[in-house]
Amino acid sequence: MLSNTIKYLLKESVGFVLRVFRVHVLIKKLSKKFYLVFNYHSFSKYNNYKVKRGNILETGYRDNFDKQIKFFNKHFEFSYPNEFFRADNKKCSVLVTFDDGYKDNYDIALPLLQKHNAKAIFFIVTALTDTKDMLMHDKIRLLIQMGKINSSYESIPRYMYKGENNYDESSVNYINNAFSEVNINANLMMSTENLIAINKQNFRLGNHTHSHQALSFLNKDQQADEIKICDSMLSSITKVGSIAYPNGLYNSDTIAVCKELGYNYGFTIKPGVNDDKENPFELKRIGINVSDSINTIVFKIVMNYIGVSWI
Repeated sequence: MLSNTIKYLLKESVGFVLRVFRVHVLIKKLSKKFYLVFNYHSFSKYNNYKVKRGNILETGYRDNFDKQIKFFNKHFEFSYPNEFFRADNKKCSVLVTFDDGYKDNYDIALPLLQKHNAKAIFFIVTALTDTKDMLMHDKIRLLIQMGKINSSYESIPRYMYKGENNYDESSVNYINNAFSEVNINANLMMSTENLIAINKQNFRLGNHTHSHQALSFLNKDQQADEIKICDSMLSSITKVGSIAYPNGLYNSDTIAVCKELGYNYGFTIKPGVNDDKENPFELKRIGINVSDSINTIVFKIVMNYIGVSWI
């Protein structure tokens, strides 16, 4: 708790000073061109907190997210990757991305993105679309909060790595069985109808694999199955041109499969700022919470710009 408090206060205080001196504006003026890609997930109060976690099924921060997008719109130009990498583009640009396909992205983020004429890519785990299922780490957190399992299950890998020595299949089966006995009234993930609506609003859908497997633990054929099933399902709605690697794990086989599909861009979770010489299949992203203040946003932008990755 103390550690989280210190980190929060540090980001807030340093960010405040950087914002007062408009360092985020200065680096823009000093740079020829750079690309900020922000990586969001859900609006859950469990994942978005300043010091103490909230309930995983409770969402919030609509007004704060509105301020964030307004800030991005004021200081940068929203651009999709193909627009940023155009030879005639000389502007410092920003893109908003959402991983996994949470329904609160549709309910909360979409109207605010429309309001500010933002550009965003929603990376979808298609195995969860139109279901009441959840990602493994969300199941664990929910079941612990409900008192159905004890906190020791948090040590289970957040992502189900095939072939990993400590992959505990019996524990995962236990969690899935416990989850099946829980009555969840709300769908945590988006529906096909939601995805169609996002596409109609001219936002983009991206590949986040079919079942959120860690791709670098799979052979090329297994990776191809994960990527191509997702692509096939999304392609019934729109043409897909980009992928975000689950948990940031990928290898040369991953990129080869994506190129076979005609994809042009791949997004990692490597921190930093992109320039126009960036490998288009290894684009960096800055992790952002919808609860982050503008001071914290400025802190993250500046730290990533100068290459400080501990944040």
